[in-house]
Amino acid sequence: MRNLTRPRSRVFRTDWFNWRSSAIIDSVALIGGTALTSVLANAYELGPQLFQLGREHAEIDDIIFVGFVLIIGLMIYILRRYRDLVCEVKERTIAEREARELARHDSLTGLPNRRLFDEKLHACLSAVSDTRQVAVLMLGLDGFKRVKDRHGHLAADKALGEFANRVTGILREDGMLARIGEDEFGIIMSDIRSLDVPANLTSRIVASAAEAFAIEKVSAELGVGIGIAIAPSDGVNCDGLVRRAVRALCRARGDGRSCVRFFEPEMDTHVERRIHIERELRSAIAADIVEPHYQPLVSLKGERIIGFEALARWNNRTLGCIPPDVFIPIAEETGLIHALGDQLFRRACFDANAWPGTFTLAFNVSPIQLRDPTLGVRILAILGQTGFSPRRLEIEITESAFVENLEVAKTVIDELRQAGVRIALDDFGTGYATLSQLLSFRLDKIKIDRSFVSHLDDSADSRVIVRAILGLAQGFGLTTTAEGVEDAAQLAFLMANGCTEGQGYLFNKAIPAADIPALLNRMPYDSSVA
Repeated sequence: MRNLTRPRSRVFRTDWFNWRSSAIIDSVALIGGTALTSVLANAYELGPQLFQLGREHAEIDDIIFVGFVLIIGLMIYILRRYRDLVCEVKERTIAEREARELARHDSLTGLPNRRLFDEKLHACLSAVSDTRQVAVLMLGLDGFKRVKDRHGHLAADKALGEFANRVTGILREDGMLARIGEDEFGIIMSDIRSLDVPANLTSRIVASAAEAFAIEKVSAELGVGIGIAIAPSDGVNCDGLVRRAVRALCRARGDGRSCVRFFEPEMDTHVERRIHIERELRSAIAADIVEPHYQPLVSLKGERIIGFEALARWNNRTLGCIPPDVFIPIAEETGLIHALGDQLFRRACFDANAWPGTFTLAFNVSPIQLRDPTLGVRILAILGQTGFSPRRLEIEITESAFVENLEVAKTVIDELRQAGVRIALDDFGTGYATLSQLLSFRLDKIKIDRSFVSHLDDSADSRVIVRAILGLAQGFGLTTTAEGVEDAAQLAFLMANGCTEGQGYLFNKAIPAADIPALLNRMPYDSSVA
């Protein structure tokens, strides 16, 4: 971080020098003015004339003397005022230059900001050619938000500063590093001769970011995703090149932690499709087109239906059937998930009122929704509007909800539990929450992720993990639901190891509300389960 203030001793020396210079200039002006007046008086014989005038008119001697003194004083005043104006203009020029410099740098890291980054990139692109390529690298920190949520803004700022120092040390004179956003940085590499140059640089940056960051009295782990665009092959327009580097960064982040991706043309197609889906999703929410389908929850003892899990389904007239793993992340990123979630939950409650009175409704809540402290109030309000009993409702949450905002999530869950709503932990074992965090919540159910269940037949590790989850749940008196049950061998293993519930294609796929009566006529269901 740059120090823009001058030392106190330096300020004193500067002020002393300025005072001494002022005194010298005043003395020179006084002597010079006197000498000039004497020369002029001698040249025009003013002395004898004034002497003669004084002898003839003795009363004006004092006037002449006063006039002489006033002239000298006026000369000094004019010279000093001129000097002050020069100093003022100079100081203003320096201040404006420093202000322009500050406006082009990030106040936290001292790095160039987006404005200076764009200016540098424009200059580099003006000289680009087939043999003189320019690389734009966009860097995004993985895990930065988790550090900020866990350790606070000050710790996050220290991590940013440390990351900037590490990359600056690696980069040296090979390019310019700038801070573009909260946790995003940009690098410009001019005149590269091979794609190996940015590739080698990114490998060193990824390795450096993998080392723990010491903040306060703890250490934090961060990763870095990097997207790369190359001029002229990926464009010679500044905004377009940066945009394509950002798209490569998005692909890198989507592929996993600390990944590096060069821009590829199909990324543009992917982004355009995503924009189209977002636009259509907004219209679908406004028209209440996205609807819940229901997958049965089955008690493994007797294989009887005891409830349904609501799953979002969207069939668009132009895009066709869009999977939830496509449009749900878009809804989360754009903030549409709150309106969509409330809308789907309201419809699910109305549909569930038509089921047998002992059936439960399981409904998923995303980590983004759990950041909103009003979520619990809204859920209870919808229950009141629809007349659906809170004791028949199971809210499913994931481990990442605890990691992202523990206190808000706990407040919302406590509100729901006090009203009689049951809480299920979905996709157990796939997140980052610690057991101590999980045990701090009063959970009712653990759902075993389908990634473990699907490999029960061919993976000893999966069988060990599932046994451990079932043992943990039994020890704490929790219900267990296995997701993605697809064959009889998986079912037999789960039942033998004490799993209580299951769902998956072995029992039935998710169906519209209108098809539930026919399903209940084909499959047994338990009317005695509370």
